[in-house]
Amino acid sequence: FKIALKHNNQKVIFHNQEDLRYLVSWGVLNKKKANIIKGSGVKLKDFTNLDEPKGTPVICFAARLLRDKGIYEYFLAAKLLKQRGIKAEFLIVGDLDTKNPSGLNKSELNNLKNEKIVKILGYEKDIPKLYARSNIICLPSYREGLPKSLIEAAAASRAVVTTDVPGCRDAIIPNRTGILVPVRDYQKLADALQWLIENPKERISMGKEGRKFAEKEFPIETIVQKHIDIYQELIEKVIIYS
Repeated sequence: FKIALKHNNQKVIFHNQEDLRYLVSWGVLNKKKANIIKGSGVKLKDFTNLDEPKGTPVICFAARLLRDKGIYEYFLAAKLLKQRGIKAEFLIVGDLDTKNPSGLNKSELNNLKNEKIVKILGYEKDIPKLYARSNIICLPSYREGLPKSLIEAAAASRAVVTTDVPGCRDAIIPNRTGILVPVRDYQKLADALQWLIENPKERISMGKEGRKFAEKEFPIETIVQKHIDIYQELIEKVIIYS
């Protein structure tokens, strides 16, 4: 980090404050170089079906199939809710990433399928369509930069349940657009999901607040312009110095 971050004409982009604080506290980054840009943005115009689907509530986990994304906590929470008699459909959407040390292998994925607690859909490219058929988006990750899936959940006007960790907590407004739960705690995760399932008015209200949040913080046009502004500032310094 000391080598990478020592250039005079340089900006460092962070997705959350926690990562910025780490590098500053390590003494490898001058805080004046740091910029916060919340995520990679979202095309709001792609998310037009904002009303929740009718019928049995659908909870969606959309991510690479990694233990670090909280896939087993999600599975255990779904299993607990079914034991409680809660009627809901649980989806797991995403690709295997066997090159990642945290990635599930085919055998582990088949074991989850065989339990018949969750429906495993594989990779899904059309996230707006996926979220349109969902009521709640869940990502119990152990840590993130700023998860795209939660930004898209906000754009889709869907309530979120996620973990109180860097990145995830930055993607929602707690108790307004979603609920934070302790990391690796599937029981608290189940409790939060159950509350949203059983309180549709509050859930829908959270989703609407999420859409407002996305419109304010995450439009792709705004995010792109922030990056361009940083490059322009650096270019102007080069011109001045030359």
